[in-house]
Amino acid sequence: MKRRKIGIYFIIITFIYGLYHLFDSLSKVEGANPTNVYQKLSSKENINYLIIGDSIGRGSGATSKSSAWFTRLEKHLHNEFGIKAKRHSIVQSGATAFEGLYKLQQSEHLGKIDLTFIVFGENDRKYMDETQFSYFYEGLIRKTKQLYPDTEIITITENPLDNEAFVQAIFNISSHYGAKNVDMRKPFELSGLPAEELTKDLVHPNDDGYEIYADTLIKKIRELTGSHADIAELSAPIHKNTDIEISSIPHVTDISGSFIHKDGIWESRKAGDTLEYQFSGPFLGVDMIRSEKGGKMDVFIDDVYITSLSAWWPLTKERYQYIVSGLEDGQHLVKFIVANEKSVNNSTDDAVIQISSILTRADQ
Repeated sequence: MKRRKIGIYFIIITFIYGLYHLFDSLSKVEGANPTNVYQKLSSKENINYLIIGDSIGRGSGATSKSSAWFTRLEKHLHNEFGIKAKRHSIVQSGATAFEGLYKLQQSEHLGKIDLTFIVFGENDRKYMDETQFSYFYEGLIRKTKQLYPDTEIITITENPLDNEAFVQAIFNISSHYGAKNVDMRKPFELSGLPAEELTKDLVHPNDDGYEIYADTLIKKIRELTGSHADIAELSAPIHKNTDIEISSIPHVTDISGSFIHKDGIWESRKAGDTLEYQFSGPFLGVDMIRSEKGGKMDVFIDDVYITSLSAWWPLTKERYQYIVSGLEDGQHLVKFIVANEKSVNNSTDDAVIQISSILTRADQ
């Protein structure tokens, strides 16, 4: 009788052991438990994706949203993989990687993001050199992976970017983190068509230009899915102190002239009016309102002229404007002085400066 019971127990244990290995094997089958974007695409699972970028990131130049690169790409993904791609966007025309980083930090968490496109460079070259750009671009990639550790990152080198130092910086930083870089200048050149026929203004792609963007991206995604590629990972940083937290400092140190404070914004229309803030390095930006009535202001740090900023923009918009980086640690004093001129694009009879706060390192 005991032998009989032992035999039954043995059969049960063997059966359970066999089931365990069966389910364990099934869980390892490609697509059985997809975790990254390429496994999800292979398994025909819907994905969430994010765009962090500038005007090209938001599709400026297309005749409609349906003609923009991201809508075309979504159609390609549906046709090829049978999935729906839900889009999230943190984009702003005229934005730099600095502004993209701050907007990302300020944005509500989006849950699980499978794929992120980063689209910067063309604007950045107007405000900073390649070293400064590299610092914020790497910080943006690191922050993206910290907030969304399961995301793949595809960096886009924009079609009009002709600064090779910036192009190389995007490529090098992308490679370091295993992000996939797509240089849109190459398919534009291979098309054999002049920029006039592929862009609206020699910068922003038109409908035909965005078709090249979408076709190039789906080709890259198809290749990566077919090769079961690994996604970007949070490697050791290239630059020092690139886990950047940008803080908003609203506290004014000194005011001169007729600046008035209303709804959290300092406003002036009089040349020579001055706002002063104290901060410690190594970088500085400003939270300002830009509008069709925007004027100009000069920026001095520790009594040294740094730059002039335009507050003009075709629409009224809160902007996070980069000013300078690479400053020494320690206390600094920034002065914003309303200039005796308005922006060249301002066709109104008004010229206003509106400042909410300065933006600097978060350890103030």
